[in-house]
Amino acid sequence: MNQEDSLAKGIQLCKEEKYEEAIGLFNNLLIETPENTNVLYNRAKAYSRTGKFKQAVSDFDKIVELTNSPSMISERALAHFLNQNTEAAMKDLDLAAELDPENPYRYSSRAFIKDRLGDLEGAIKDYNKAIELDPDDAISYNNKGLVEEKLGRKEAAKKSFTKADHLADGKPSAIDAPTKQVSQPKTPENKPTIKSNKADSKSKPKMKFTDFLNTTKSIISDKKERADFFDFIRSLGKK
Repeated sequence: MNQEDSLAKGIQLCKEEKYEEAIGLFNNLLIETPENTNVLYNRAKAYSRTGKFKQAVSDFDKIVELTNSPSMISERALAHFLNQNTEAAMKDLDLAAELDPENPYRYSSRAFIKDRLGDLEGAIKDYNKAIELDPDDAISYNNKGLVEEKLGRKEAAKKSFTKADHLADGKPSAIDAPTKQVSQPKTPENKPTIKSNKADSKSKPKMKFTDFLNTTKSIISDKKERADFFDFIRSLGKK
């Protein structure tokens, strides 16, 4: 079996939730090609799904060293967060936003962490920035509304939820200009395209808003880059 087939088998094992078996396969692949970022990425995800967040961080460290990709820095931030290292998580999220300042998901991801850490005003500020960069993002509107509710700003929250609902349904909003219709989500790929030392592309599929309604755990999901990774974070809230 060649490396490409072995990687595909490992990804399939992860889909079947056979993570330990997949990790063993990824380990063997990395003996042959220790700087294979696709293998490192998928092993990091497998580590995260088995609660081995420290090992996941280690793999993301290697990927970031090789690529300096803002996407992978954001992924590492979330691994840090799951490993209860909030200081390192925030440092990475700040760095990702600095490297990729025009990507709205740098701010919505950081807003999620700020919300969880109790920095509600900081979360609102980042959600506003994310919305400024992507006015059609129903998820950011919804989760901004959730934070506004926590702050007791009921009218502001109602407006945010209304806007989110209209965007999700592809209908013109009563509080804003007409918006584009939200398309059906695309299936996230397990094999990332990692760009070296360049800001990530802003092109992205729209996710179905109703899949995320009433839960903050899924908002951090980047519609293009990290949907599958954050399905795991959402699952933590169900345990």
